[in-house]
Amino acid sequence: MRTGSHIFVLDVADEPAFAFSADSADAAYSLVRKPWFTQALDDFCAKRRNARMGIGLVRMRAATEAEASLYRDRAAEFVEETDDFLIAHIAKP
Repeated sequence: MRTGSHIFVLDVADEPAFAFSADSADAAYSLVRKPWFTQALDDFCAKRRNARMGIGLVRMRAATEAEASLYRDRAAEFVEETDDFLIAHIAKP
């Protein structure tokens, strides 16, 4: 799996929901602004929470050490997929 050197978290409605890696904060911000990315997250949340995310409900930030560790543990499961991008759902069930 291709991984950047920094782990970022998307908070949805003030709760940590997703983690992903990127080479820099600029690269991460660029990614989360892409229409396909926001649509995929919106669809995921709508199916599981019966509500749309809404632009004002999502905030990106650097991951805490615990969140980064959780992301790395989940990403390790996909180590064979060297060219894929992984965003891990880290919200509590």
